[in-house]
Amino acid sequence: MIADRNPPRGAALATSPALAGIAPGGTVAAAAGARPRRRRRTRYRPIMGVLLLPSLLLIGVFSYYPAVRSLIGGFYAWNGFSPPSYVGLSQFRQYIQSPTFSAEVTHVAILVVGSIAITLVSQFTAAEIVTHLPKRVGQVVKYVLVLPIVFPPLVLIEVWDYLLQPGSGLIDRIAKGLGLPHPAWLSDPHTALLSILLIGFPWISNLGFLVFLGGLQNLPRDITDAARVDGTSIWQRTFRVDVPLLMPQFRIVVVLSGIFAVQNFIPILLLTNGGPGTATLVPGLDMYQAAFQNDQYGYGMAIGTLLFLAMLIFTIVVMRALRPRTR
Repeated sequence: MIADRNPPRGAALATSPALAGIAPGGTVAAAAGARPRRRRRTRYRPIMGVLLLPSLLLIGVFSYYPAVRSLIGGFYAWNGFSPPSYVGLSQFRQYIQSPTFSAEVTHVAILVVGSIAITLVSQFTAAEIVTHLPKRVGQVVKYVLVLPIVFPPLVLIEVWDYLLQPGSGLIDRIAKGLGLPHPAWLSDPHTALLSILLIGFPWISNLGFLVFLGGLQNLPRDITDAARVDGTSIWQRTFRVDVPLLMPQFRIVVVLSGIFAVQNFIPILLLTNGGPGTATLVPGLDMYQAAFQNDQYGYGMAIGTLLFLAMLIFTIVVMRALRPRTR
């Protein structure tokens, strides 16, 4: 029997030594090309670890070690010079039983709630407006709103110190010209804490604005187009489409705003120093005064530990309460 001199194409490919073992589409060739890349990555991993080692050491020394040292230091009485002495939970009890503790907790709670509300309303609204402006106009407005972020915070505080000066400040002058009441602002115990919240008005130039703007610009186009075709109004699109889809961004902004409000006692230190009386005293300022003015470093670390626990609980609650709904 005469053998077939024209074998099937598949058989020829299977018996060819150059193409043996190659699946249709060149998958084996792609896998063979991927092997050197994997080997190259494996080869450079030790080098990458060596290059990252200095950064990891610096982060550990200047970030993690002070945090751990502060958590441990709350159990020791230390003035910065003499050896620390273990006192257990006495400094924690001393702070909780102090006459200003309830006032400090109330003040920081007002600042946290006010800061979160201001951030969510002002910065989310600004991000919505910028997103739906014409492209070129939106770019210009975005840069104008983001530019103040690069200014040093002390400059902003000094500007608002001038604006809130009773009698001679710009806000009081405008109020007098319009015939409006003009309180003492930072000098009045009833308005001092509110004046601290006014710093930064209209509260747009902040990280939350960029977080919301990035989230809105990356929403799925098919969903937004479907909402537009269905004829949804601005309010319906905002609260039924944008807000549910931006829930991860809302979680980040709420957590960061709350933590920043607890930690940022610099405006209070520079403008009121906790006064008048204890009208603006907060735990962060009390911690600073105890450690750096009264040389009670252990007591200050105890306050810092309680603040850390409070912020940890706050973060866990917010992350659970604002997690996206999958049903």
